Amino acid sequence: MTAIDTDNSALEWLQKKIISKKLEKKITTINVSFFDFKSDPGFYDIILAEGFLNIIGFEPGFPEVVNMLKSNGYFIIHDELRENEKKCECIRKNRCELIDSLFLDEKVWWNDYYKQLDNEINTVKNGQLADLFSSDLKEIEYYKQDPSPFKSIYYIVRKL
Repeated sequence: MTAIDTDNSALEWLQKKIISKKLEKKITTINVSFFDFKSDPGFYDIILAEGFLNIIGFEPGFPEVVNMLKSNGYFIIHDELRENEKKCECIRKNRCELIDSLFLDEKVWWNDYYKQLDNEINTVKNGQLADLFSSDLKEIEYYKQDPSPFKSIYYIVRKL
């Protein structure tokens, strides 16, 4: 398994978790941009993109990721709930099948993520932890002001 990210602090945090679970032989972390990441075409069985396509753009990023999948490989995408029809069309145009999707309302972000993160950071009062999650803390404040944009969707896609 390979985890890539440009955020070295996040990867260091993940690496500590990997070590604590004794998974060093199963999970590799690489500090690299997706566009600089080198992978053989058709190498991966499953790829998970957690918010990744939201950052680089669904239409330019989707075919790049699909190229890394084996035939009949799966691509699980978590993305903003915007332009759903356009994204479904992009999936079809790139020789993929939408197996299923799961819509998440804005309450999921608070109940399953932000609330715990907010409590953890504020309980610990750890400056380094706060620095690591500074962008998340900004999102928490944004969420508190207006939760409506926090609707999201998971797409489960199979490469044909």
